[in-house]
Amino acid sequence: MGFLSWSYVEGESAWGDVDSKFFCEMNCYVTSYIVEFINTISNLMYIYLGVKGILNTKRNGNDSVIVLGYALLAFVGVGSATYHTNIKYWAQIVDEASMLYATVGILFAAFSITLGEKSRFLLGNVLFCFVISASIVHGYLNHTDMFQLLFAAMVVAVFCQCVWLVLTRVEHPHVAREMRWLGIYGAVTFVSGYAIWNLDFAFCAELRAFRDAVGMPLGFVTELHGWWHILTGLGVYYFIVVIEYLRLYTSDPKLADQTNPHIVLSWTSALHLPYMQIFPRMDMKVDRSR
Repeated sequence: MGFLSWSYVEGESAWGDVDSKFFCEMNCYVTSYIVEFINTISNLMYIYLGVKGILNTKRNGNDSVIVLGYALLAFVGVGSATYHTNIKYWAQIVDEASMLYATVGILFAAFSITLGEKSRFLLGNVLFCFVISASIVHGYLNHTDMFQLLFAAMVVAVFCQCVWLVLTRVEHPHVAREMRWLGIYGAVTFVSGYAIWNLDFAFCAELRAFRDAVGMPLGFVTELHGWWHILTGLGVYYFIVVIEYLRLYTSDPKLADQTNPHIVLSWTSALHLPYMQIFPRMDMKVDRSR
């Protein structure tokens, strides 16, 4: 090994034998208390994005549905980190249930935009009963294919609903353009995360051989399931911002008028995280520097 390079050496888990599915990462090579190191710490991205989104929304409008969406995104990070720390079956169910809850929360945020109060209440109860039932069934059956199909169907439903709302409800061209770009960035990052994770399965032996050759920390870059966490977290964050923008805009399209906007998307570059800002109607100062 070269300078500042350490070999991968598999250790024993402090949590006992793993009883859940394996990923293409050597177990316990940093500490016996974390079975999959990179797969665990990469979940900090979910938590960071969730907390950042909550703080932004609290400062700008305080939409409780959007706050819940960000909170559930952070919860995905907690659930996934718990699972990758010990690779136990119960933790796998917590991890996958957190993904379902977060997706259902975002689904409600998107589909409730055009509904009245009674319809929103009905939709919320139906989705709540659905996700609880799905979690219980999945916990007993552990049917991975069913879980993945359900998760994918809800993700596609959110995407299609956002596209439909932008095409049919957004009258201002500059607003539609901003929403489209948010959606494109969100979709590309999410799909990229999924594609990279599949490479982890397809080339596991080759990736492990490379890690053995280069050691740590360079080998961390090839822990591709960690990139799934980072990229899907970003993709979900972008779509929550799209939905927040849609919820603000559809409440009163005049609020986005360019001559005196009340709601503004702050997105200085592709390297910065976008967020919504709300300003008084008169004597407004737009801060795009944060």
